[in-house]
Amino acid sequence: MHSRARIGVALVLIALHAAAKESVVAQAQGLPVVPYGARNAAAPPELDAFSFLVGKWKGVAKVRLENGDYAENEVIWIGRYVLGGMAIADEGYSVGPGGAARLEGYSLRFFDPSNRSWTIDFVNVARSFVRHQVNPRTGSVQLDEASVVVSAEDDTTMGREYYRVSGKDSFVYTIELSRDGGKSWDSDVYEMTMTRVE
Repeated sequence: MHSRARIGVALVLIALHAAAKESVVAQAQGLPVVPYGARNAAAPPELDAFSFLVGKWKGVAKVRLENGDYAENEVIWIGRYVLGGMAIADEGYSVGPGGAARLEGYSLRFFDPSNRSWTIDFVNVARSFVRHQVNPRTGSVQLDEASVVVSAEDDTTMGREYYRVSGKDSFVYTIELSRDGGKSWDSDVYEMTMTRVE
């Protein structure tokens, strides 16, 4: 595994371990358990761009298949404050016909005020790869009214993820892709419509 991929995986595993450890320690000390963590008062205000993700969400994903048809399935998205409330880790699950949830991937979102840059790493569990979406050298996070836009690229594809937030209890996630350096964009690839349940 490439060293950057190992670092990304390590960051996500550390974040998720920290979330679990914080819950166990709180239970052992008789403190109230905060299942989704708590934002650190010293966290940079930029982290608030993704604070809407914190909690548990359910919804429906609509995916375009290779033949042009669409498939829909239920999804669960869980976001937590981790690393002492200085970052957000979120997990995505697909729900099978029998109701069983399968982990698809994790993201870790962290803003470093010292260099004014985001780090967003995505670990695709289902397909076994790590995508370094945003870091000081590539990608960006932008706020556009009620939307958060994450731009990323690799050797073959440019992507823009849109999180369109409407109130505190719903958001729609979409992604558009370009395989010709941004000359044209395919915007009808994937969509999730999510509703907060916790």
